[in-house]
Amino acid sequence: MFHLDKYPKMQTGSIWIIDDDDDDHEMVKQIWEDLKIPNDLIFLVGAEDTMDFLGKAHTAPFIIICELNLPKINGFDLRERMLASNARIFKSVPFIFWTTQASEEQITRAYDLSVHGFFIKAPEFEELKLTFTHILNYWLKSKMPAKSL
Repeated sequence: MFHLDKYPKMQTGSIWIIDDDDDDHEMVKQIWEDLKIPNDLIFLVGAEDTMDFLGKAHTAPFIIICELNLPKINGFDLRERMLASNARIFKSVPFIFWTTQASEEQITRAYDLSVHGFFIKAPEFEELKLTFTHILNYWLKSKMPAKSL
């Protein structure tokens, strides 16, 4: 279970969900409501959208959760672009891949790009909610650099 009462002022920063699937957006919104997560939830639909948003951001997000299979530019290439950007603060933001299926080679490549987690999207709402609970609880306890740019 998510223990928001332990973190009444949850680490600041929005949570970015990079995914072009509207159904996934709706499920994540419902999870946020159910868990009463106070962080802003920002949906970005692709790599170009994300890089534009990153260039305009004044603070780094708390966590980035990215679909591996994005249109035009996949999640691997997006991660490489983010790591190569001059926005060094984004290198310390937890970057997590999630996707419906993955090969061992894809998982290995993801960790070669210094991702902080790789999850398979659960098709059931409650299981997906549990996955988000585990991710958030882990990163709430982890120490990270300040998020100011």
